[in-house]
This record gives sequence, C-alpha cells and structure tokens, in this order.
Amino acid sequence: MSRLGLWWNATRPFAFPTSVIPAILGGLVAVIQDGARLNVLHLILAAVGSACFHASSNLLNDYFDFRKGVDREDTRGASRGMLVSGRMAPGEILAEALVLSAVAAAIAVHFFIAVGPAVLPVVALGLLLGVGYTGAPVALKYRALGDVAVFLAFGVGITVGSYVVQTGRLSWTPVCYGVPVGLLIWAILHANNLRDLDTDREAAITTLALLLGRRGSQAVYIALLALAYLSLIALVAAKLIVPTALLALLSLPLAFGAIRQMRAGIAQSGDAMQGGLVTLDMRTAQLQMAFGLLLILGLLGQSVL
Repeated sequence: MSRLGLWWNATRPFAFPTSVIPAILGGLVAVIQDGARLNVLHLILAAVGSACFHASSNLLNDYFDFRKGVDREDTRGASRGMLVSGRMAPGEILAEALVLSAVAAAIAVHFFIAVGPAVLPVVALGLLLGVGYTGAPVALKYRALGDVAVFLAFGVGITVGSYVVQTGRLSWTPVCYGVPVGLLIWAILHANNLRDLDTDREAAITTLALLLGRRGSQAVYIALLALAYLSLIALVAAKLIVPTALLALLSLPLAFGAIRQMRAGIAQSGDAMQGGLVTLDMRTAQLQMAFGLLLILGLLGQSVL
C-alpha cells in the first residue's frame, strides 16, 4: 500500500459519517426549520472541517494509546495495526494529526471572520474535547469521560456549529436534532470499549464500560439505542423538530440487529466473545449513518410539504 493509502486508512474513514452527517444536519436545520439562507460554501467547509477535526482526533487517540501501551499486538480494532505493526511511525501519525488540525483551524478562522464570534464557543468546545480526549493532562478517555466527550463533540457540537455558520447565532434547535444522533455516536464508542474491556483493564485505564462490566455495559448499549429512538419521538411530539424526522424510525431493524450481535458476543467466552464483539462498533456506525441519513431525508421532505 502507498504512503498516501496508509495515511488515509489511519484516519479511519469508515467513521467519517459520525462527523459529516451532523455537519450536514445542522446546516439544513438552519435553512429548512429556521429559515436561514443556504450558504453552500459554508455547508461544505463545515463538513470538511468536521471531518478533519474527527480524523485528527482519531490519529491523536491512536498516538497516545500507543505511547501509553493501551494498543498492543493483541488489541483488536480498525486502525490500531498502523502503529502496532510498524507500518507507520508514531511521528508520522502525530504529523498527520497536526496537518489535519491546521486545516480544521484554518476553516475555523474563516468562519470567525465571515460569521463572527458566535463560532468561538463551538470551536473552544471542539478543541477541548478533541485534544483532551486522550491528551494530557485532561485525558478524558482514561477517566471514564470519553463517552460524554464524544456525545458533546459530535452529537451536539458539530450540529450546533454547522447551524451557527449558516445563521450567525446559537440556538437550541440544532441541539434537539443532535441529541438522537449523538446517542448513537456514543453507542459506537461504547461498543468499542466493550470489545476492549480486557486490554483496557491490563493497561490500567478507566472507561465507562470497564466501570460497568460486561453485563452493565450491555444494558447501557441497549439503553443508548433505545433512547435515540425514544428521544426522536418525544422531540417530534413536543414539536421541537419536524414530524417527517420520524422517517429515521425506518432504521430500527438495524438497531435490533446490532443488539442481537452484542448479546451473542456477550453470551460467548474468551476469543469467541471477542470475535462476536470485534465488529460491533462498525455495525453501530452503520446504524448511525442510516439513522442520520434518514433524518436528513425527513428534514428535506418537510421542505416540500
């Protein structure tokens, strides 16, 4: 594989819907529900900036996990082989993270100039959560706060940020749309940490899944998926989001499939259990993508009714 291919794979591109979908969603909420005039350039830049922020956070996560001994040869996951196998050096990963951070920062500066200071709280939140996820001295991931950080950064932060660059103001409206999506993004991370329970325990780090154990983590995973759909219904009932957002309910079969896979993995032991859980995070990511796209389609459908 070429160096460019390695760099691309190291960013975990399969997970980009977790950042791009909230960026598109927030912009469309501003236009369709709150009547803002669509700025296509800002919508594109919001999606690109969010993806760069996401990719940089992934790379920094891999860098610090490798340095701290969290990622080893027996660690399972989508991108951990880059450093563990020696296909990329730690310095390479760090340099790529810094380049992508610089691109995201340049986009943030553009928005500050073009839109105004309303973008600053969102940028500050993203910087704190992105760098502090695994970076010292905050290291939220190692203090069982990574789940909340991901929910705030991706579910709420990106959706609100994309809304702000269309309207120039903060609002609770994009938060309402970001909560159900954010709960599913939280579920992706929780599935990842459920799979990594043994290696995280050996590395002496603390995650929410580690605190809860396998049975408790199973209940939380189911609760996150259930709350995503229940909150969607409640928000529509409260007339805080458009009725056609209920189109996202069509993704429910995928949610049931993910829960069945999780239960089957938990019911096993040893390598069989790990084998059942190793792809649960990717399957949950597919669920989040389907839910998010259907939510966007529902929002677009409202505009033609």
